[in-house]
Amino acid sequence: MEQKIMEQKIRIDRLDTARLTCPDCRRKKILQMSGHKFTRQYTKITYRCPCGYTGSAILEKRSDADADIGLAGTFICSDTTRCSGRMTIKRLSSQGIAFKTNVEQKIDPGLTLHLEFVLDDGKQSIVHKKVTVLARDGKYLTAKFLSIEHYDNLGPYLFFNKLYV
Repeated sequence: MEQKIMEQKIRIDRLDTARLTCPDCRRKKILQMSGHKFTRQYTKITYRCPCGYTGSAILEKRSDADADIGLAGTFICSDTTRCSGRMTIKRLSSQGIAFKTNVEQKIDPGLTLHLEFVLDDGKQSIVHKKVTVLARDGKYLTAKFLSIEHYDNLGPYLFFNKLYV
């Protein structure tokens, strides 16, 4: 029996993630795309769901792709998993963060991290945030903030740099 392959169109968001949904079982998969350099606006990929469904998707690169932010910081795992290191922030929004670690580590989605990074504002503000990892691809991670209330110096930074989404 031949299985019909259905194609979905997926836009890569501000945090360099693509969100796939299996049409059969509705299982969601978040892909971290920071490490992939797209030369074209659209890229076709094929994927296989654990339920057995095989499909294809067209990834659409953001046309307003801004440059990497390049802020330096550190991270520490807050669970029983032992991990820590330095990071470079690639993307930032009010919802979350995409960053690259200095060394590849076993950091799985769902893990909670404590982040500390320095903003490139006039005060060189130090920001402390807790995040939950959404996706990982090698050294690249995407995470969402546990609290989207940014009453510290990150709030004005996001606002003035038009990163508030």
